[in-house]
Amino acid sequence: MRAAGPALDRSTMLWIAELPGRIAAGAGGKPALITETETVTYAELDRRADALCAALRAEGLRPGDRIGYLGINTEVFWYVLFAAARGGFVVAGYNWRNAVPEMAHAFGDSAPRVLYHDAALTGLAEAAAPSLPAGCRRQSVEDLRDLLADATAVPERRAYAFDDPLVLMYTSGTTGSPKGALMSHGMISQLSRSYDASPQWEDWQASDVAISVLPNFHIAGIGFMLMGLAVGATMVQSANPAPDNLIGLMRRHNADRIYMVPTLIRMVLDAIDASGRAAPPLRGIYYGAAPISPDLLKRTIATFGCRFTQFYGMTECSTTHVLGPDQHDPAHPEWMLTVGQPLAGVECEIRRPDGSLCSAEEPGEIWIRSAMQMNGYWNKPEATAEAVVDGWYRSGDGGCLTQDGFLRLTDRLKEMIVTGGENVYPVQVENALRDHPAIAEIAVVGIPDEKWGEAVTAVIELAKGASAPDVEALRAHGREKLAGYKLPRRVAVVVALPRTASGKVQRGKARAQVLGQ
Repeated sequence: MRAAGPALDRSTMLWIAELPGRIAAGAGGKPALITETETVTYAELDRRADALCAALRAEGLRPGDRIGYLGINTEVFWYVLFAAARGGFVVAGYNWRNAVPEMAHAFGDSAPRVLYHDAALTGLAEAAAPSLPAGCRRQSVEDLRDLLADATAVPERRAYAFDDPLVLMYTSGTTGSPKGALMSHGMISQLSRSYDASPQWEDWQASDVAISVLPNFHIAGIGFMLMGLAVGATMVQSANPAPDNLIGLMRRHNADRIYMVPTLIRMVLDAIDASGRAAPPLRGIYYGAAPISPDLLKRTIATFGCRFTQFYGMTECSTTHVLGPDQHDPAHPEWMLTVGQPLAGVECEIRRPDGSLCSAEEPGEIWIRSAMQMNGYWNKPEATAEAVVDGWYRSGDGGCLTQDGFLRLTDRLKEMIVTGGENVYPVQVENALRDHPAIAEIAVVGIPDEKWGEAVTAVIELAKGASAPDVEALRAHGREKLAGYKLPRRVAVVVALPRTASGKVQRGKARAQVLGQ
């Protein structure tokens, strides 16, 4: 079966490069970005992006050159992004929670001409620096902020093309090596237009104040922020997802909207219940990055009483489906078991293994063709050819379409684990832990967890004569190789891991073993 959102007209698209200037022309003094320490108006955002673009050109950067960014959520990232859009440069955003080997891989793969990093992350940047190309200039985010504060240089404007590369975003790879999804200026520019043109969406207003703690190296983080900036809203961004901090931001800024992954929603609800105070008066809560249970959704609706919107998508195609506020309807509980309908510019098909279309309600693999689709994987033409077939992206996710075109997820065909909204691929964790002296063989799986959505779980066969390691021992063993969220939260010991006739460990059956214990 096939479902599609409305067509998109590129002629009405606003280039992201010109977004701050367009808003500043009518409301230059209005706050665009608020962080823990800074408030930046639209006029300041526009001026500083101009000044940085001019400086980078003067330094010798040319269209297509990469700018590395390693930092928590601050306003400086947005100076870099808009400057890159104006100059034709490519922003490679790095996960600040990466371990040194992961960061070194990203540095070497993206080969930036310039690297901006938080002063607090200098140690990580220096440890991975041998993988940077010769001549890469490094500068702290704090120094860049100071240099741009009063800068006024204006670069010459250039013509923009839809497929001009703009963002290089790393997504976990099933082989253990992250892949860089290359996103174009046109793709990023289409994001806000796609929402506006979708009937299930709701109108954002310039008077809105929205909060995001989604990291800027995630497509969801960039997309949600641009949604608000495109209409002239004020976006409050923090790198601290602690529930008390979020609740404080809601109250302090009289926030209208907020994006939270389900794990965080549950923590915020618990904090509000413990405080004895009424929930802040939000107008909209947006969620995604992991499935939400019906019970949690009902509890959230009961607590806040506001409108809800669910997103579904992937790095390679950005958001593809939305379950809009009017579709969070108790009269239609079957809708709330889905991730919604395709956005404008998005087509979705459910296919059988032989490539033929499934019928309504028949599960298969989700294929996507989108106006917001990546150009391809950076330096990986074979991986691109495998993932994108005749313009369609093979998601590796399982799902089915209802008669009304709602997408219901059935299972992830890829064996990715979603824990706290973060994606973890088992092979990477297995490779980091397999040399532990107590382990003969290992399978890493996701086990349902009330707090995290899924808990990374190490299912192990013990080496001869070895005692079972506890979870803290395994976490300590992998800590220098992996980001903290990828480390196991549970350990299960089995006599023998299930294998195929060729000896390959079967993760799905290993997961079933643990669930059956």
